[in-house]
This record gives sequence, structure tokens and C-alpha cells, in this order.
Amino acid sequence: MSRLFNILRARRAVKEAHFMSRADLLKLQERRWRAMARYALEVSPFYRRHLAGIDVERCQITDIPPMTKELMVENWDEIVPDKRLRLAELEKFLQNPKNWGTLLHGRWMVSTTSGTTGPGFAVPHDIASVDWGHACQNLRNSTSPHSASQPPLPLFRRRLKVLAFVTATAPSVSAALYATRPWVGSLFCTYHSINITAPWNEILAEVQRIQPDAMMGYASLFGRLAQAQLNGELNLRMPKDKGYIWAGGDAVTPGIRDLCRRAFGIEPFNMYGCGETLGIARQWRGMEHLHCHDDMLVFEAVDAADQPVPDGVLSDHALVTPLINKALPLLRYRVHDRVKLGPVDAHWPFKRIEQIIGRSTMCYVFKTPERRVFIGTNFLFFMDEQHDVAIYQFRQTGPDAVEFLFVPQPGVDVPALQQQLEALMRRSLDDGGCTSVKCSARRVAQLSPDSRTGKVEQNVPLPDETA
Repeated sequence: MSRLFNILRARRAVKEAHFMSRADLLKLQERRWRAMARYALEVSPFYRRHLAGIDVERCQITDIPPMTKELMVENWDEIVPDKRLRLAELEKFLQNPKNWGTLLHGRWMVSTTSGTTGPGFAVPHDIASVDWGHACQNLRNSTSPHSASQPPLPLFRRRLKVLAFVTATAPSVSAALYATRPWVGSLFCTYHSINITAPWNEILAEVQRIQPDAMMGYASLFGRLAQAQLNGELNLRMPKDKGYIWAGGDAVTPGIRDLCRRAFGIEPFNMYGCGETLGIARQWRGMEHLHCHDDMLVFEAVDAADQPVPDGVLSDHALVTPLINKALPLLRYRVHDRVKLGPVDAHWPFKRIEQIIGRSTMCYVFKTPERRVFIGTNFLFFMDEQHDVAIYQFRQTGPDAVEFLFVPQPGVDVPALQQQLEALMRRSLDDGGCTSVKCSARRVAQLSPDSRTGKVEQNVPLPDETA
């Protein structure tokens, strides 16, 4: 019963923030980050050292020194507020697959990060903060960007059938979130899940059997499903008026968006988050860009010196301060995404994200024979508006070579496209000081996902020691 009361309180708070003015929302955000800073000082010896000399009642959030993943892991046991959340205890809990998707001591959801920005590790979330995330998912999925109403109770009609693609072979965030979804969600929708790392033919068969109205998962997966639909391997009949596709974990490229439009008659919407902070931003219906959950976190686009960059300028990385989860207090936690923020839309209190460019730690190390480091996100710059490519992958093939694998859109002049892509790669490498690195582009029928994550990675460099 307390779970139900908590999600009802969360729904009310999320809905109130939805209709605030920008000024009032920023006041709410400030109250919450100062409260989280006070809490961190109260429970954490590490934060008492980390914030020494800083008055959290008067400082600006930019006065707080950032937290990195390395710093967090190194000082973990002095950051978490409960000895049952120490790293060794979390790892022991997740060693037993029977614990995956269950609550530690009935209080905490524990899952592992994907390892996109380094080795994966266990992260706890208060179940109360998870319920806030579910309330946000329901209320910010309205048919109009200017409403925040729960879907009507389907007393005399079939409930919406929602299919989530999760990584069920590991204690992943996606699977844990699905398993801990409050039962009240089933009043409005029926939820189904498919293990994204299952064999492709099994995934196709299960999707065909379920016949979902809505789907949630990796963008690259929806590109493959759309291809299967267009090739006649699938026959989904998703409702164009109420159906939706939520995509996160990798980029919704112009090619994937076009594939889904042609295959299902539905454009995928973007979700953006990470295992440490959960949801950061999402794209509302009727809105072109993602919008930050400014009532639930502080999201900063900053330069290499951790100073704010103006709207419209691509950041070096971003800093996130979650405002709800007390199981792991994080103040200005660094995420290795390059982002470009935009203005707040009229009559809309949430900050806009105009662009997200991959992970800034996705590095290629070339030897030609001198050592050259190339940031893989530079490749993504020229792909941002490339509509002739459906799905793609940059893959390092040797110490001094990289190739571009791509699935073209139907009817495209492939030789001309290949020549264009190789020219863009050449220019990007030359601009990055890698003039001796060889590059090529090659058409493929399809791209296989990583067997561990189920995601088609966009950048695949060699390990540094191998390159």
C-alpha cells in the first residue's frame, strides 16, 4: 500500500511541475539540489571532505566540484548512506541471478550499468525514486505536449499492449526497471518483455506473437525490426493514433527514423538516460527535441574545465545531479556525452536538448607508426543529417585503418553514396590529425548487435593495447 501512496504522491508532484513557469521550476530545482547537498554532507564522510569550505545554503551549484566515475567508485563506501549499500554487498547480491529484478532488503533496486563509459558496476536506486520515474513515464507520454494526464482507464476496451526489450541475461537497468514497475501501471497497459540478447529469429517470432501497440528499447533494434517488417519477416499492425515507439540507449538516426515511419507508420521518440541517474530527458509528442526532467535532476552542459557553455554550443561533456535518489547521492556527476542545449519553448518549463553526440570517451587509438588518438564522436558529426543511410557502424580494422559499414536506404545510388561517405571520413580523419589512417566504406545487408548488450554499436575501436 505504501508503494501505491508513494507513486500517487510522485504523480501529483510531477504533474504540478509540468505546468509551472520556468522561474518557479528553477526555484523548485534549487530547493531540491540544496536539500540533496545537505543530505550528502549529513550521511557521507567523503562529501564532508569533498565540499569542505563550501556553504551549500549560499553557493551556486557551479561552486560544487564535479564527481567523476573514478572518484565515485574509489570512495563508494564513504558515499552511500547505508552499510548494506557498500559495493561488496551489492556485488554479492547480484551474483545470484534469482536476485535480479528484486529489491534489496525490500528498499533498493540494484542493477548494473551498461559499461558504455567504462567497466559496468552495481548501482542502487531507492524504490521511491524508481516510482517517480514510472510516474514521469506515464504523465509525460501524453498525446499533447501541453497536457500531463494519465491515460484513461480502459473499462470497456482493450488495454494498450506495451513491449519492452530488456537485457535479461544480466542484472541490467532495463530488466530491473521492468520488474519493479508498480502494479498500478497494469490498470492502463499490459506489459510484456523480450530478452534483447536472444537469437534474432526468436525475437522476431515473439514480437510477431505479441503484436504490440507500443515498444520500448534500443534505437538500433528498431532499425532492425523495421527492416524485418519491410522485408516481410514481420507483420505488425501497430495503431498509428495510439501506438508509440520509445527509443533510448543509442541514437535515433535519421535513417532509423525513416525506416520506422515506412515500416510501422510511427516515428520513434527519443529517451535519454544512464544507469547511474536513470531518466535524464525525453521527447514529448508534438515536440521536435528532447526536454530535460528539470524537476528531477540538474543537467549542465559544460566545457573541458567544467564551466557552463551557452545554449547552441556543443559541450565537452555534461554534469548531472539527480534530485530524488538518496541511495547514492551524486552531485554534478560527469557523463561523457557531448550535448547542445537550446532555449526553453514558449509555455513549456523544461530545458531543451537540441543535440547529443555519442560518448566523448569512445576513442580510436591509431599507430601510423606514431600514436594518434581520434574521438569517435567526430565521425558522428557528418552522419547527423545523413538520410541515405539506414543503419551504420564505424569499425577499426587495424592499427592504421577504419571502415564504415552501412545499410543504405532503398533506391539509393550505392556507389555514389559510398564515395561520398569515404570522402567525409577522409576529411574527418584529416581534421583530427590522422592523415595516415586508411579509411573505407562498405555496404552490408545488415549489422549484428553486440552479443552482450543487444545494441548495434556505432563506434567499435580496437582496445588500446591491441591498436
